[in-house]
Amino acid sequence: MTSTELKHQARLREWAEAIQNCRSSGLSVRQWCRERGTTTTTYYRCERELLSAASSMTPQTEVPAVAFAELPVPKQVCCNTTERSATLRIGNASLDLYPNCDTEQMKTLVELLRLC
Repeated sequence: MTSTELKHQARLREWAEAIQNCRSSGLSVRQWCRERGTTTTTYYRCERELLSAASSMTPQTEVPAVAFAELPVPKQVCCNTTERSATLRIGNASLDLYPNCDTEQMKTLVELLRLC
């Protein structure tokens, strides 16, 4: 690869980052370019060149591996409704609490209930 090609690749990488920055900035392309002292013509030319380069690349044939995690089976606890010690209500959701519910479980359940 020649030095000119290397410079061109480096410029494309810089523009790829700049375009991503523009898209995530919430600004219009015109406003983003004005703030950075560049023209919209240059922006769109570089964007077209990047899209063209991306479409000419050969697609990956290798599919990334999927990782699965084994989760522990929760303890099976049979609770009789007459043993319920309290019912917590937040908004339209409610949670029955039993005497054997530990603190961590209760914290987790309350956080989930708040999301409802």
